[in-house]
Amino acid sequence: KFLMMRNILIWACFLLAFTTTYAQDLYSYRGFDAPVGVTEYGGYYYLSNEGKGKGLTMEGEDGYISRIKSDGSQEEAEMRFITEVHSPRGMIALKGTLYVCDANQLIGFDLRTKKSIFELDFSKENTQQLTGIVADGDDVYVSATDINTIFKVDLAKKKYTKWTEVTSPCGLLVSKNQMYVCSWGTDSLPNGRLGVIDINKKAYATIGDYEGYLWGLALNGKKLYFSDWVGFGKRGVICWINLETKETGQVPLTSKIGGPADFVYDSRNNIFIIPAILEGRVYGAMGF
Repeated sequence: KFLMMRNILIWACFLLAFTTTYAQDLYSYRGFDAPVGVTEYGGYYYLSNEGKGKGLTMEGEDGYISRIKSDGSQEEAEMRFITEVHSPRGMIALKGTLYVCDANQLIGFDLRTKKSIFELDFSKENTQQLTGIVADGDDVYVSATDINTIFKVDLAKKKYTKWTEVTSPCGLLVSKNQMYVCSWGTDSLPNGRLGVIDINKKAYATIGDYEGYLWGLALNGKKLYFSDWVGFGKRGVICWINLETKETGQVPLTSKIGGPADFVYDSRNNIFIIPAILEGRVYGAMGF
């Protein structure tokens, strides 16, 4: 209990150092430009920013990757840790390389030197919205929201194949040969669904009846959490479904979130880090 309280107090001090906003169960720090994705690696959170005023567009030239210490210390954030990107979204770090979904490219950066060491072009697929990325052992999967496709990537050979089709896939998460998928929706309507794919059989099935503008995923025990924008503005929520009982619910945060995107659960610090695209903020919520 002491360690948990210590972590909470550290995070409260850390997050308040960046903002004047405070709520009982939700903290935020600001100064970002349409933050979309977050991943944790080597004691740091890496945050993708699409750029000033870009929202969901993919035409920006001013995107960047931020780096923040994940242990709650008040070390100054490196807001523009990597700038050689356009409109970055989902990210994953593997063996010292940060792989970034950037419009129609998958780019890899050496986290020690910050230099680009990997590039895979998807432009022939007529996509501008590579959004989610997940690793399953040596296999990497990338979602292309605008063309209803999930690609499988061979990093060693710098090649990809069309793996399966899913309606407007955004966030991806893998656990025990199951790939969970959030769908954004079609025709600008909040009709995105939560689904699961058996990786071995590539068989897709929806989970529950919930519909919305769904984006990010995180797993904590038996509960699968997902973000829903609900609408445009400060209306977003974080919901959950118990994968065993199928019981569903909404996290009782004291504030709505403007465009909750590709968030992450950091089990070591017992905290969810949630980028808010429409607010230029990143939220932290502890102990869902």
